[in-house]
Formats: sequence, structure tokens, C-alpha cells
Amino acid sequence: MRTLDKAIPTPPKAHLSARFTDMPAWLLLTLVAIGLPRTILADLDIVPPESGLLYYFLALAPFAAWLAVAVLRETRKPIMDFLVLGSLYGLSLAVVHHALWNADAGYGNRPPAGAVGFAGNFSPALQDLALHGYTIMIAMAIGLGSGLAVAVAAWVAGKVRAKRHDLHRKFTA
Repeated sequence: MRTLDKAIPTPPKAHLSARFTDMPAWLLLTLVAIGLPRTILADLDIVPPESGLLYYFLALAPFAAWLAVAVLRETRKPIMDFLVLGSLYGLSLAVVHHALWNADAGYGNRPPAGAVGFAGNFSPALQDLALHGYTIMIAMAIGLGSGLAVAVAAWVAGKVRAKRHDLHRKFTA
């Protein structure tokens, strides 16, 4: 049989991965985007923090989706996948908070008490900068902390999958 007679296999369809990750860009951006409604609605005081079932659904459902992706999706870079996701989520929180800062019910009209206390340690000329800086740092800490927690779950899921695969191969060989 000549080489020309053989069908040439088509390579699997490539997806555009985000830099530093194995996660497709569309999935990464979707997982960031599903966290935005809670942030926007809470910042505008439409669904105030800790106000009831809707707030908790909006707050927890995105992380349940992150966890589902972490457990069900195979990846070679579980830590980087979710640290990048957490970083982007933290940036999205900071952007939304600052975009809505001066809205009638916006974040700037009622910043967190911790941010106000922190800004109080600075001269009046620097208090606004300190308030914004504190808000950005907290948003990034939330994003990175969430990403790290889910990254650990993804790493553990990968180890369990590998162990199960090894056992299956051992008993079927």
C-alpha cells in the first residue's frame, strides 16, 4: 500500500487558548463574565449584599461553575488555568467597582468600612487615592484567592483522574 492511498488524519480542531493556560479563551471569558451580574447589581444596590436568596445565587453560582470546570475538565496546567481566571475575575471586579463608582447608588457613595478606615490613615489629599487603591487590592485578593482555591481542586481532580486511569490500565492489560 502506498502512502498516497492512506487517508491523512485531520488534526483535532485547535482552540485559541488564553496565554499561560490550557483553557480556551472563550471558556475563560465566560467564567469571568458569569460573575459580573452580582457585582453590577450589588454595586448599584439593586440586589444588596447578603439580601437574600437571589444575592447568594448570583454570588455562589459562578464559583460552582468554576468548580465544575475544575473537576470535569482535563488540563495540563490546573494551577495556571485558575490563577489566570482569578486574576481576570479580580480585574473585572475592580473595573466594575470603578466604572460604577460615581453612580447614584454606586460603590463610591458607600465604600466598604475597611476601605474608609484604611484611607483615614492618609492625608486628605491622598485619601481618595488610598480608597481606590484599597478597593483594587481587595478585588484582586478576592479574584486570586478564589482562583487559587479552585486551582487546588482542579489539581486534586487531575491527580485522582490520573490514578483512576493507571488503575484501569493495570486491570485491563
